[in-house]
Order: sequence, then C-alpha cells, then structure tokens
Amino acid sequence: MKSLPIDLNTFAFFRREKVDGKTVHNRCGRDFLFYALAFYFPDKFGVNKITAYNLEHEGHFGVSVPSYLAWMQIQFSRVPEYFKKFGLQLIINDYKINSFFIFVRVILFSRISYENAIQNIEKVVDRGEVAGVDISVGYGGLLDHVLFVYGYDAESFYVFETTETPIQYESVDTRNPQVMRISKKEIKKRWTHFGRVWNVVKVV
Repeated sequence: MKSLPIDLNTFAFFRREKVDGKTVHNRCGRDFLFYALAFYFPDKFGVNKITAYNLEHEGHFGVSVPSYLAWMQIQFSRVPEYFKKFGLQLIINDYKINSFFIFVRVILFSRISYENAIQNIEKVVDRGEVAGVDISVGYGGLLDHVLFVYGYDAESFYVFETTETPIQYESVDTRNPQVMRISKKEIKKRWTHFGRVWNVVKVV
C-alpha cells in the first residue's frame, strides 16, 4: 500500500459531534479540510488544539449553517482566504480555488471521469499531498460525501471517516477504527457527474 507519511497513533482523529444525541449531518467537507490542516500542521490542529468544530463555529471556514442549508455552500466562503494564511491552496477537479465564487462554480459545473479521478488521487498521494474523494451517497450524486484519502493499493483506497454513511467500506485498524478501506468498485458504483477530487497543496 502507498500512503501518506502519517503517524496514525498521533493523528487528530475525531468523531462527528452530536447535538441532542443526534449526529450532525453535512459536515464532511469541513472534516476533510480539517484533516488537511492536521496533516500539514499537526502541532496546531488536533486534540487539545484547534478542532474542526472551532473552525466552523468561530467562522474560519465561513458561515456556520444548519445541515439543511448546506447546499448554499456559504460554510466554505472563507476557506480560500484562511488556507492562504497557512500557505495552502484548495484544488477541486484540477481547478485552483482562489475565491468563493470559483469554489461554487467548480462545485456546480466541473466534471471529471472516474478513471481520471482515480489516477489523479493516486498521483497526489504519491507526491505526499492531501487528496479527497467526493462520491455520491444519494439522489444521483446531489447528496455527496468527501473523504480524506490516506493511501491506496491496486483494489482499494484507505480513507479517514468521521461519521456513519451508507457507503460500503470496512475499518481496517483496531487501534484507529476511523481508518476505512473502500474498494475502487464501490467508488465507481457511487461515481456520478458530480464526482470530484479534492486536493490541498502547499504553495509557499
């Protein structure tokens, strides 16, 4: 397996927060972006440091909205500016995200084939950079889920999860149960016109 240089025993894994006993929905993008920051800056982001919850509710990523308003995307309105402070840039389907306008346009209109997505993600991991795979969990891809990609082999991706979904994958690390193996067949089954590759790179 080819993987990112991450110490799984110290990485900032977390479970999605709950409100009134119910898991908060539609936070996968936030979780992915937090994991990207935790990968590049482990001393600043993680347990007893800045958390994904902090980034959302302190407004670093954008305007925190209820799950049923997540389609508005304003929860990501400040991501390009925030990442720039850390010398990082978000790229989606090979489009550099330099503004919220570009983010929305790319989310709505960019397209990438399953085959190109798999190749791109593997190349990103080979370079030691952050990649995410964004696949459908319902409504023909209108309801999607992005996962941080830790590594890959010939048949599968190894991803970090924070919540429960209908995706068919399995935990592969008893000490770190949030490390999941998802087959490329499952990714292909869930690939739609809305499938995306997320990438976070250092630019300075």
